[in-house]
Amino acid sequence: MPKIEIYKSDMSDEMQREAFQVALLAVNMYKEDNDIARYIKKEFDRKHGNTWQCIIGSSGYSVTHNPNSYIDFSVDDKKITLFKTG
Repeated sequence: MPKIEIYKSDMSDEMQREAFQVALLAVNMYKEDNDIARYIKKEFDRKHGNTWQCIIGSSGYSVTHNPNSYIDFSVDDKKITLFKTG
């Protein structure tokens, strides 16, 4: 069973669960971080309108995001930041 850990989020519980489901699919389907990020972004763009961004990894960053549309979490060893801009 994959380990999921939330570091920070202002999403609803329902949207968080959706982020976990999409991320789990992506991590199982792809090996490359860019492919995982692209899949998660496309799914959230499709379901919740454009301008979602996805970062894989733990390099330093600072982002501006729309309210109720930010989550920073991990699936096993993949650190994922997902947020909506614009």
